[in-house]
Amino acid sequence: MIIVCAASGRIGRRVLDLLVNGGTGDQVVAGARMQPEGVDAPFRVVDYDDVEGMVKAFDGVQRVVFIPSFADTDKRAWQGRNVVAAAERAGASQIIFISIMDTRLDSPMPFARAYGEIESALTNSSVPAVILRTSMYTDNLAEQYPMWLKTGQLVTCAGDGRVSYVSRDDIAASIVAVLQEAVERHGGKTYTLTGPEALGYADVASLINELYGAKIKLVDVEREEFASRLKEIWGVAYGGLEHVARVTPMFQTVFKQGLMSEVTSDVLRLSGRPPESARTWLTRHK
Repeated sequence: MIIVCAASGRIGRRVLDLLVNGGTGDQVVAGARMQPEGVDAPFRVVDYDDVEGMVKAFDGVQRVVFIPSFADTDKRAWQGRNVVAAAERAGASQIIFISIMDTRLDSPMPFARAYGEIESALTNSSVPAVILRTSMYTDNLAEQYPMWLKTGQLVTCAGDGRVSYVSRDDIAASIVAVLQEAVERHGGKTYTLTGPEALGYADVASLINELYGAKIKLVDVEREEFASRLKEIWGVAYGGLEHVARVTPMFQTVFKQGLMSEVTSDVLRLSGRPPESARTWLTRHK
């Protein structure tokens, strides 16, 4: 039996859809705090704050797909340790952890440091783990560029930093590929899921201009100005402004330092299909 935790999120839904419709031969269970709508799979309550509840939810489960919540740094690390402890007590055979690039404990991104702590807990766990570190989602660009089109400016503080954008679809396909093979095939391994190229914001602006016949100008500012103008330049593109205000400047620092610029072939290696470029994805979702 496979349980997909955080099944209400977009990656979790994609994984469930592929597993249910693809017919892996395993029973698939959706795990979340509340039953997600439109998910065609049995449901169990999975609350990362509740170890005892997760031990019950993981009963009979061999493989746990752990997609973290968006809690703050300390709580996110604590929740990760809870998932590992519950999986151990329930006798799971494997944890597949969806992590992020740059999990150093001194990363400029606080919750990336939390992911590093979770990875450490997994390394020391009795349950074999597969760690899938992801670059920034290509999908996020679709949430951001309407504001750039509206204002005619792409304001950033990332300088010449480049990002190897990867789509949620490619991440989900990689997760499912791991699940379709024996536990021993990927046990203890770490993969880095990226797109086929690393783009700077100048490249992104040029791509959006080409797709929409626009004239977006790239404006690079200091981080302090970027943070203070966030509502004006990017905020309308998101529903949760508090989350954006806190996290986006941190991501910009990560980009500027080149910490999400690595390009790998791991999506192809796992899923058997080449990762989709930002150009192809944005054209397809135009």
